[in-house]
Amino acid sequence: MKTTIARLLALAALTAAGAFPARADPVADFYRGKQISMIVPSGVGGGYDLYTRFLVRYLGKYIPGQPSIVVKNMPGAGGLTAANNLYSIAAPDGLTMGIFQNTVTLNQLAAMPSVKFDVRNFSWIGNMSVASTICAMSGAAKEAKAQDLFSREFVVGATSGSPNMIPLILNNLAGTKFKIVNGYVSTSNVQLAMESGEVSGMCGWSWDGARVNGRDMFSRDSARVVIDIAIQPQPELQKMGVPFLMDMLPEGENKEALKVILSTQVYNRPFAAPPGVPADRLAALRKAFAETLEDPEFKTEAEKLGLDVAYLPPERILELINLALGAPPKVQARAVEELNKAGF
Repeated sequence: MKTTIARLLALAALTAAGAFPARADPVADFYRGKQISMIVPSGVGGGYDLYTRFLVRYLGKYIPGQPSIVVKNMPGAGGLTAANNLYSIAAPDGLTMGIFQNTVTLNQLAAMPSVKFDVRNFSWIGNMSVASTICAMSGAAKEAKAQDLFSREFVVGATSGSPNMIPLILNNLAGTKFKIVNGYVSTSNVQLAMESGEVSGMCGWSWDGARVNGRDMFSRDSARVVIDIAIQPQPELQKMGVPFLMDMLPEGENKEALKVILSTQVYNRPFAAPPGVPADRLAALRKAFAETLEDPEFKTEAEKLGLDVAYLPPERILELINLALGAPPKVQARAVEELNKAGF
């Protein structure tokens, strides 16, 4: 008995002294001293670039082995050049990842010939911003109620992209009565037109941009958010008491087609790696991403910069992708038809 006790005590002493090597961490060993390439599907200075470069400032310290991360801009074909590269050219070793334009699912849904991927097969890591678009009204029109959008004509200014597409799609699928004035260079120009009374408002204005660029208008009460356009209520807009579009629409094919189109807003800034990344490395990247978005310094700095940050897990991204690509064929066809009419 004394011999056994002595052996146990000796073993405990050796363990405390570090006589036995620490357990190996293959993920940390792999990443230590290496560099991750972070692909951005647009040029320097845009929203995707801004969010990515901000994320990269913090992400590396949460990845085992603390690799360095370098941002590589790869614009082209509305984000498809980068997506195709990540799908079939980048090595699936966990050393390449990127942010996606949230329209990649709609690109695949519309069977665009330049799509060389299946969005369901990417190694999704997480999403850092959930978007809604809004209709904001100014002048006398700011007193309009959400239900008035379905019974009265409102003149809205539009740039290319969402401020033109969203009101067209809403007119056809939701029954709104927007009269769209095109030709404005930017949403800032539309804001000036709203201030002068040239137009009554803007519809399809991304809330993550409006909450910053339209802050002065909203604080002076020269404009008001009239409706939240999304498939799930935006928490900040919900607190403000802004009516939610989906609560106002009858069930049916039109509503389901609209859900397909708007579903991509929920994963507004999604990140993924190529298909086939080893499971342990992918799990580490996913964990690091989630921990980064909870970092107190990260959250404080994001608020200072006006970045609307909200974590979404990879499982939810895939669920929303399947909502669109798994919708009944008639609903998919209607969604694609309306997207094409709107100039997608």
